[in-house]
Amino acid sequence: MKNIITITLIALLATACEWTATEDSTFDYNLKSAEVIATNNNFGLELFNQILANEDKANVMISPASISLALGMAYNGAGSTTKDAFDQVLNYEGLTTEEVNEISLDLIMQLLTDKKDNLLEIANSIWYHEGFPVHQSFLDINSTYFDAEVRELDFSSPSAVETINNWVSDNTHDKIEKIIDDLSPDARMVLINALYFNCLWEYEFDPDESTQEIFYTNDNSEFGKVEMMKTESTFNYAATEEFTAVELPYKDDKFSMHLFLPAYGTDVNDLISELDGNTWIDWLSKFSLNDDIQVIMPKFKFDYDRSLVEDLQEMGLGIAFTTEADFSGISDIGLLISDVIHKTYIDVNEEGTEAAAVTAIVFEVTSIDPSGPKIITFNRPFLFTITENSSKSIVFVGKVEEPEYED
Repeated sequence: MKNIITITLIALLATACEWTATEDSTFDYNLKSAEVIATNNNFGLELFNQILANEDKANVMISPASISLALGMAYNGAGSTTKDAFDQVLNYEGLTTEEVNEISLDLIMQLLTDKKDNLLEIANSIWYHEGFPVHQSFLDINSTYFDAEVRELDFSSPSAVETINNWVSDNTHDKIEKIIDDLSPDARMVLINALYFNCLWEYEFDPDESTQEIFYTNDNSEFGKVEMMKTESTFNYAATEEFTAVELPYKDDKFSMHLFLPAYGTDVNDLISELDGNTWIDWLSKFSLNDDIQVIMPKFKFDYDRSLVEDLQEMGLGIAFTTEADFSGISDIGLLISDVIHKTYIDVNEEGTEAAAVTAIVFEVTSIDPSGPKIITFNRPFLFTITENSSKSIVFVGKVEEPEYED
């Protein structure tokens, strides 16, 4: 019987809303860049819908950026029909691995931000057990395109878990303090992608204007009273038969939160079920600048976690979880994915947004009213996204059915 060896790949994305300075940059689009950005968004939205089809929790949020970056690192080790499955699920068909990596690097560079009122940091690392035979080409390609630190570590040492978790904590400004509880005797590799995002609203909500108001459920019954924030300004706004929506920019207009309130009588899950990459572009086209938009929305804070194995299998990545998997680009030792764990956290308040996401991939060895201000009150379940505006990349997507907030 063959021994089981595990490799864990972790991507985590943390965001908090704060302030600092530099000049805006715009994404240098070409046809291939547009394809990769669109396919990343499409994958994330397809996965979000897949999760919601099997999820009973009221509040759900994932980070397409975190998951895509995690799978992107694993993608560099996939071969034959396993790579084909990644191409199909991630919508990379027609693109070479080099093209995907080059455009992913370009996008990472676009997301990186260190300027007034905006901060987004990205760090990557590869940890492998002493003596584990990793192909140098796999390490080199992830170092080149993901700027990954490569560290050899004795996984049998009691301090190994603490060492890795300390790196995670440091690179998320202590927003995510721990990702691994322990390393099994079969663990051989941990790959980590960490992002830290810190941003303020362009138009902050005045805490003195916040009030306790009733929030309703999908069936129009009362969830209870929640703290509602209020602001009024000129915003991008959209109103269709399906939803009313507003774009709330963060400082310097590099990132935005889009909020979509379903039409009365429409369940937020029904609205989300229509959402894919093409629909997302169509919805964005509906927005236009409007004066005197008043936004009333709840403060909310929640965390979410889920194993994505069944979701990814149903989307077509099943081979990666079987003994037929080919990850020969990582090692000559046969590998299969045994688990994909995703955890997120978000805090939306008067000043801005703080959020975090972690994706862990575990491998085992085988061989409208026209008069007066428009008032949008998000007092029933709604959809939200956080996007990078130049590239239109979706960093987070989620729904809120039960907003709660505890300091």
